[in-house]
Amino acid sequence: MIRATELTADDNEHKAFAWEVIKKSNDVVVSFAKLMATVALTAVGVVLTLARLIGLQEHGSTVEFVWLTIACAGYLAASLLFSYAVRGKSLLISPDDFDDVVPQFLAAAHSRHRATTAGLLILGLATITAVILMVCALASATSS
Repeated sequence: MIRATELTADDNEHKAFAWEVIKKSNDVVVSFAKLMATVALTAVGVVLTLARLIGLQEHGSTVEFVWLTIACAGYLAASLLFSYAVRGKSLLISPDDFDDVVPQFLAAAHSRHRATTAGLLILGLATITAVILMVCALASATSS
């Protein structure tokens, strides 16, 4: 049988403290992930525009289109990972045991950190792919 007890003033203080710690700590990570999601989505448009400017649609090979697709897919995957890092996490706070708040918060922070790190890695790989594609496309366009 589950029994509910009244919250005391000390319990309310603990609850308010836990809320402030979670809110302030997550604000920085969430702001960074929001920024990076925007950057990743903008990079898709930039790469497609650069591909059009160098004439990839006219004299590009199938291999270059595959590399372009990989770069754009990488940017989209990175934006999804950053969006995952931004999403809210549910934490279970019991008025009887506030000690469980810290492990739950750390698990949520670790999850956000992993998603952000993976997003940065994929973003970097997509950028390297896009740069190599543009250099190869420019080299083949100038040699023709």
